[in-house]
Amino acid sequence: MTVTEESRQYVLGDAPGRLPLLGNALQIFRNPLDYLPALRQQGDLVRVRLGRSTAYFAATHDVVQEVLHRPREFDKGGEFIDKMRVILGDGVGTCSVKTHKRQRAFIQPAFTKGKIAGYSAVMARHVADLVGSWHGGQEIDLLEEMSKLTTRVTAEAMFSDQQVSAEAIAEVQRSFPVVWKGVYRRMTVPLPVVHDVPTKANQDYRRALRRLENVISSMRDAYRQGNGPQEDILSILVSGRDENGAGLTDEQIRDELMTVLAAGVETPASGLTWALYLVSQHPDAESRLHEEVDSVLGGRTAVDADFPALPFTNRVVNEALRMYPPVWFITRRAVVDTELAGHAIPSGASILFSPYALHRDPAVFTDPDAFVPDRWLPENLKKIPRNAVISFSGGTRKCLGDVLANHEMTIALASIAARWKIRHKPGHTIKPAVKAELTTGHLPMIVEARRHEGGAA
Repeated sequence: MTVTEESRQYVLGDAPGRLPLLGNALQIFRNPLDYLPALRQQGDLVRVRLGRSTAYFAATHDVVQEVLHRPREFDKGGEFIDKMRVILGDGVGTCSVKTHKRQRAFIQPAFTKGKIAGYSAVMARHVADLVGSWHGGQEIDLLEEMSKLTTRVTAEAMFSDQQVSAEAIAEVQRSFPVVWKGVYRRMTVPLPVVHDVPTKANQDYRRALRRLENVISSMRDAYRQGNGPQEDILSILVSGRDENGAGLTDEQIRDELMTVLAAGVETPASGLTWALYLVSQHPDAESRLHEEVDSVLGGRTAVDADFPALPFTNRVVNEALRMYPPVWFITRRAVVDTELAGHAIPSGASILFSPYALHRDPAVFTDPDAFVPDRWLPENLKKIPRNAVISFSGGTRKCLGDVLANHEMTIALASIAARWKIRHKPGHTIKPAVKAELTTGHLPMIVEARRHEGGAA
């Protein structure tokens, strides 16, 4: 059924394959990249059983937009957000609509145009170090390399004090992946007793979370004593005041920093990895990318001022994010008895939707499974519904760092492509890794130099 703004006869369906006790949870988390997109065949809004409770999956563009633009009825909550609060607390990405405006005002100054240019300069410096460290024929784990890169950049944006940032970066690199993996386990197995058992995985998770907490608290305490810089994200949070002159508590600063860390590491690392992999599989796109970066950069590292001159590079990034959005699954909670798509929704019900599933909808995107960077040309954008891509969510809760992430990924992709070709290792089969974010998983790739390795980045 084709749904239009004029005809809002939305179909309410039921998810197939329900199992005793588990409901549809097993299908959702065992094979989500096939199961969730197929739910649109059942209706625009689909009832899903998660254990004993009934949730509602928003399967089509109009219904998803309805959820995103009614935050006072469909607030942050549900299975995914509830588990994310384990590490993010009530940061700007997970807090209730009641406190969101105040919290957003504290973090917003960290994402001004000038600040984005500064963070992009940090990315340029670190990606220059990265491309300068590779040698021709070297095998790398592309996801690991990109994660190290974005961790360094994010940690320096958070804590720019050079004397302590090296230790903080090292600890974040060691602990954050362990914590992130533990969050996904808690999301997919919503049985607290399982996670209380002292297994190695549970113990590793708790230790890693404690180490992350310690890094943040020690940095925060140092800045509160006036020893830290004044231009990084932590300084902005420590010095911020609301209209009544009140600042953030230590716990609130912790929550915002954990939110920045989660968003700043995982989204650009996954997006970059997918972009580089997709380019390696599409020679025409690779040729156009190399032509653009050679013309603009001439082998040097990109900087923020180059961004407007790299439109094809940016289209590659946008297409990679459409095809493989790092945040592949989002939940909300109905906080009042209401309606969605013309159907009654009881207070307390979970609302589910999937950027991955929406981005693969043929009613929204022509040839949705194909890698087509030029679908982001201005003339082609007119054929796509507004806000059709929700890689950074949407509505009033759209990610504050969307512009920054886009700039950083474009700069990094251009800088890497200016020096290196990335080749898929023969014999390795890639399979999207569905965790708390959508990644490639372990991805061995071979780097081939495009220019003399000893040259300037």
